[in-house]
Amino acid sequence: MAITKINNKAGEASKLKSWSEGKNWSGKLDISQSVSGVILALFLWTHLVLVSSILLGGDAMTWVAGVMELNFLSPDGHGYPWVVSLIATGVAALALVHVVVAITKLPMNLRQQLALKKQMSVINHGDTKLWVWQALTGVAILFLLPVHLWLIGAAPETIGPAGSADRIWNDGVWLLYLPLLVCVELHGAIGVYRVAIKWGAARDINTRARMKRVKTVISVVFVLIGIASLLAFLPYA
Repeated sequence: MAITKINNKAGEASKLKSWSEGKNWSGKLDISQSVSGVILALFLWTHLVLVSSILLGGDAMTWVAGVMELNFLSPDGHGYPWVVSLIATGVAALALVHVVVAITKLPMNLRQQLALKKQMSVINHGDTKLWVWQALTGVAILFLLPVHLWLIGAAPETIGPAGSADRIWNDGVWLLYLPLLVCVELHGAIGVYRVAIKWGAARDINTRARMKRVKTVISVVFVLIGIASLLAFLPYA
């Protein structure tokens, strides 16, 4: 009898330890997803601001491209284009980490998808709808982003008014960039909003509503800047 009780207690302790370890691991995955997502969103917005230098003219973008390639450190002033390839590789690696963690939370089978659809038809919850949009744009980004990173990383020396214009308009890459622009801006803004909510930035309904408005403004502004930047390359094509 005593031995049975000891075995039962040992079994319960083992289950408790396994549950605790699983919870800790899940928490670490949540943190890694949040951190990688915020870093990617900040990089995205910084990247778009740098690209939008074309709105100030070709010389402005040439200067920005040169600084990105560390031309101030090279003896001939031409910089090191491989720096851009290195950045593209780093972004790809961080995006991969983000995707691997995020994909575990998606409804992957038909039963899960039908359950989500049923829930959304019964409960009209705004944040759940945002999550669905984030998931859909995330899947689109999964296919579009690698192509963009490959184009940039494989030919970093072409970044500039003429080279970028040739790629965007003459090679027809705007067909990739336009949907990618919309998807990444929606995904990034929604993601930062949801991270802020998850980690307690909104303590009440009014704060959450204000954050939603800010999220919408950010998405609209950056999409408009991105479209304007694409059009600004036309004279250089």
